[in-house]
Amino acid sequence: MKKFFCISLASMLLISRAFFCEAQSGVVLVSKWGGYGDKPGEFKFPAMIATDGEANVYVVDQHNHRVQKFDSAGNFILMWGKYGTSTGEFNYPYGVAVDSRNNVYVTDMNNNRIQKFSSSGIFLSSAGTYGTGDEQLKYPYGIAVDNKDVVYVIDAFNHQIKKFDSNLRYLSKWGSPETIGIKLYMPHEIAVTNSGNVLLSDRQNHRIALFTNDGHLIRRFGDFAEGKSAMGGYFSEPHGIAINKNGDILICDRYNFRVQKFSPDMEYQMQWMTSGIFEDSKYFPLGVACSQNELVYVTDHYAHAVHFYKLLTKFQR
Repeated sequence: MKKFFCISLASMLLISRAFFCEAQSGVVLVSKWGGYGDKPGEFKFPAMIATDGEANVYVVDQHNHRVQKFDSAGNFILMWGKYGTSTGEFNYPYGVAVDSRNNVYVTDMNNNRIQKFSSSGIFLSSAGTYGTGDEQLKYPYGIAVDNKDVVYVIDAFNHQIKKFDSNLRYLSKWGSPETIGIKLYMPHEIAVTNSGNVLLSDRQNHRIALFTNDGHLIRRFGDFAEGKSAMGGYFSEPHGIAINKNGDILICDRYNFRVQKFSPDMEYQMQWMTSGIFEDSKYFPLGVACSQNELVYVTDHYAHAVHFYKLLTKFQR
């Protein structure tokens, strides 16, 4: 079955097709795209990634201060943004999320705000200025949207999670230096589970934390391990988190150069290596997104690329 699947995708695979299928049980690298630069389809340190209801892919092209949109196969569609402080401009954006109407929310990190756009890149609204008030932000990182189009953002240097409605009107907040700043040392990424709970990547504690949507801790899982012998369920600075339609959780285990997959109950299921090798890697998976057709997209921050994977059916939930 595994060999037949590789052959059936042969026209799609761009690099080391048969070797990759044999080397990594359960996953196929369909293609990758990008490269360092500022032309359409090129990146300078891509950060987070998201998909919409039509399986389009949005990539935060961080050091080009823009967002790029691709179809599900990685073909360039459009891009928007440039360096600046005006509406529609960015200063090192980081996170991206998409709501049920395919509107796109971007954390404009160094401008201390969130911006909302249509799927064609038209500016719609924004929220946030630098400060500690309810509607203010200090370097927002990850962003997520739940199934009711409530927007969750990591207000990193205020050590809080803030919630906004789909028009970016402030709703509520939770967190403190004790619960977010120390017990979770400056989390970078956030995702909302299919049941409405909130997952945070506790990067420098090398674990994942699960909260209710109003900030009550449910559980933590994971511990530190690094190197070829690191078992599943252990991390070295986890970053991006994605939830697929089955509720399975995918996590970028950055310094182990891999993506790990867990069940909705947070039981380890499988893993695969991305582009890194332990001896001399310069490449690190950072953001991850799932499409409705069970494809998985991973941004490689230092390879300036997006990797596009397919999980084999027998390894899916």
